[in-house]
Amino acid sequence: MPRFRAEVLVTQPPEPSIKACIVIPVRNEEDLLPNALHALAEQQCADGSPFAHSAYEIVLLINNSVDRSAQVARHFARLYPSLRLHVVERDLRPGTAHIGYVRRLLMDEACRRARASHVSDALMLSTDADTQVAPNWIAANLAELCAGADVVGGRILINGDEIATLSTAAGTRLKLDRLYRRLVSWIESQLDPEMHDPWPRHPHHFGASLAIWPHVYERVGGVPPRRHLEDIAFYRALLRHDIRIKHSMKVRVMTSARLIGRARYGLSKTLSDWCESGPRGVNSLVESKAFLEFLFGTRRQLRSVWLEQKYDRHVAEAEIHSLAAAMDCSYSTLWNHIRNAASFGSLLEDIRFYALCRSAWPDWKRLQGLQRVVEDLLKSFLCERGRAVAVVASTRHNASANGHSASTQFVTEANPLARA
Repeated sequence: MPRFRAEVLVTQPPEPSIKACIVIPVRNEEDLLPNALHALAEQQCADGSPFAHSAYEIVLLINNSVDRSAQVARHFARLYPSLRLHVVERDLRPGTAHIGYVRRLLMDEACRRARASHVSDALMLSTDADTQVAPNWIAANLAELCAGADVVGGRILINGDEIATLSTAAGTRLKLDRLYRRLVSWIESQLDPEMHDPWPRHPHHFGASLAIWPHVYERVGGVPPRRHLEDIAFYRALLRHDIRIKHSMKVRVMTSARLIGRARYGLSKTLSDWCESGPRGVNSLVESKAFLEFLFGTRRQLRSVWLEQKYDRHVAEAEIHSLAAAMDCSYSTLWNHIRNAASFGSLLEDIRFYALCRSAWPDWKRLQGLQRVVEDLLKSFLCERGRAVAVVASTRHNASANGHSASTQFVTEANPLARA
């Protein structure tokens, strides 16, 4: 078991009945924090009844703030006396006053407190101070974890009113970018499907909405305390250990589209850059449909070979040669990594799979304009959707002819155009 930080943020022991410990990093968030807390205080069960305040707690770590965030949080706690809201203040040293260190402190605390609960299925939840979770956020996360997921990434929607304040070019770029990422997720699920994370799904796995079991958090060694992009580093650690991550469409949050954020790299910085880039940003270069097909198809082939070797089945030498040629690496190096990889995720990381695939395709071949790639991917999606609708229609026709009701239904949530 990894060594976690000895610092205890909340000395008061958790209630034995808690099912979830929710953690939120806060820094100069007096304006948006009340909405975030209100959404958490009004949580509902799956049937719409109130989610009991005794079943969860919230830990705020307010670090290096110069506004009234702490006063706002404590005032809110008085409005909801039954809500278990812990407000922790810290003035961290310059070397540790960053989101990675703060997120690590919070997640370590959530792990410790969830472990101390008498409820066997207590979980850890993370969100942000500029984010409003959906009314069923806790219940939906708990349902997905209890259904077999190790980690749940929630779908992050953006406040529509704030999107309207962006420049026309930035708004267009945001729409195209989110549609592109959703379509990449779709083509990935088509070419290299994973049973625990089927389509429909989304591409988000960030600190604004993340749920995880304590034992899984311990297994991967916790959140890397990096100065920037700590949630992406954590996601990569999860992948390395072949953790079952569910990108659930049932778990949703709404986040701010503000241009000035608290992290050096994040949505706010991205939106600000898009506003500055103007119309030219709409045609920025992204990975093409052809490359994505190569990337995910090659990964599926590699996964198949690794599984065959893992279960002592025959692996054709020609298949290893084919993979090595596709990734422009040596046969012996690739085969050695395949034989020694303890997990598929560690294999991908150790051979630098994504870097190899990208280096095998020069930029002129791999990259195309964003708008064109979105059109190419969307055309493939709509074609596949048409086939699915035809199957449904045929099934219904046959069932009707035979006097039976059809059970096949096309999932409308699968449409990436639906609030991409």
